[in-house]
Amino acid sequence: MRVSTNQFYDNSIRAINSQQSALLQVSQQLSAQRKLLSPSDDPVAAGREVALDATLKANEQMLKNQADAKGLLEGTENYLVEAGNTLQLALTRIVQAGGGGLNEENRQSILADLKGLRDQLMSVANTQDENGNYVFAGYKRDSQPFVRNASGVVYQGDAGVRQSQIGPNRVIDVSFSGNYLFGDIPTGRNGLDAGAASGNTGSATLTSSTVTDRQAWSAAAAYGPYTIEFGADGAYTVSDRDGAEVGTGTLGEDGQTIDIAGVQIGFSGRPAEGDKLSFGPSRSQSVFDTLDQAIAALGQPASETESVSRANALYEANLNLNSALNRLLEARSSIGSRLTEVEAATTAGETRGEQITGELSRVVGSDLETMTELTGELAKRTYTVQAAQQTYTQIARMSIFNYL
Repeated sequence: MRVSTNQFYDNSIRAINSQQSALLQVSQQLSAQRKLLSPSDDPVAAGREVALDATLKANEQMLKNQADAKGLLEGTENYLVEAGNTLQLALTRIVQAGGGGLNEENRQSILADLKGLRDQLMSVANTQDENGNYVFAGYKRDSQPFVRNASGVVYQGDAGVRQSQIGPNRVIDVSFSGNYLFGDIPTGRNGLDAGAASGNTGSATLTSSTVTDRQAWSAAAAYGPYTIEFGADGAYTVSDRDGAEVGTGTLGEDGQTIDIAGVQIGFSGRPAEGDKLSFGPSRSQSVFDTLDQAIAALGQPASETESVSRANALYEANLNLNSALNRLLEARSSIGSRLTEVEAATTAGETRGEQITGELSRVVGSDLETMTELTGELAKRTYTVQAAQQTYTQIARMSIFNYL
């Protein structure tokens, strides 16, 4: 077959252009650090890249959510530790005040301490984050949750709880409402609340209030609160909330306990005729009301009657502050469980992210193995182009006149 000079030139140029195009392709791939430059290179791989990229972005968002959730929970934990320490100090001072033997200087010192601790706890309950939002206001984060008015401290937030999605199918709470932590605290202990009337004139001081028969108390609690009214010579009558008599008895010389409805009420001293004790199911009371009541009791004059009234008020405050401390401990325990879950989700998410990133690198050809292959391909293509150009140049110079 005869090949004309023009055909030779055209074929050679096309071959060189093809080699240069292949060289440019490899050069662009190395420059972009990926083999897949456009969907037309490999439509299947391009589709897989889109899917993997979406999965990776979703995983990265989950990791961000987990980091945010961890920060919120750890911040809340710090605030609760501070609140718990404050309450523990207040409880210690109340125990000291209830121990007896206080002189006026001691009483005034404890009174001043309790006022300071109450204000400190109020400050923690009204904590703001770095953005100026109130941490314990529920969804009303721009409103101060706890405010003091003429009737005491009131909660102005709501019951809203912030949540965070830490997994495809997992959402956790990352906050607590202030009402749960500081407001809606059960009084007494183990579902039983006991107290003494403020107008009592005898020396009876509460020392214990215990549920001895849970089943009996569960049945009787619905008819409470109950009133124990003392008559002459240690006689007493127990009535339910409607005034119906449910029991009677007489105190012994040494017996300072009353057992009724699955409950045992213990006290020291001797009640006067007309004195009253009460017991019933736990109520809800804010920790600030408890501290206010303890402060009011310590502020009473140091008469014998007022000392008994103060001791009974401090007994109730002791139980109520322990209940408030238990609520904070419950919240901290819950935070610990959630942090453990978040950390486990983060570890799994980081592993998942590494796997997706590795798979994505292999799909688009940005992994080390592919880059090594492309580097070798670049050298080969460069050599091929240079050889083609040199061959073309040498053949193009050939002429029959060179051999004459």
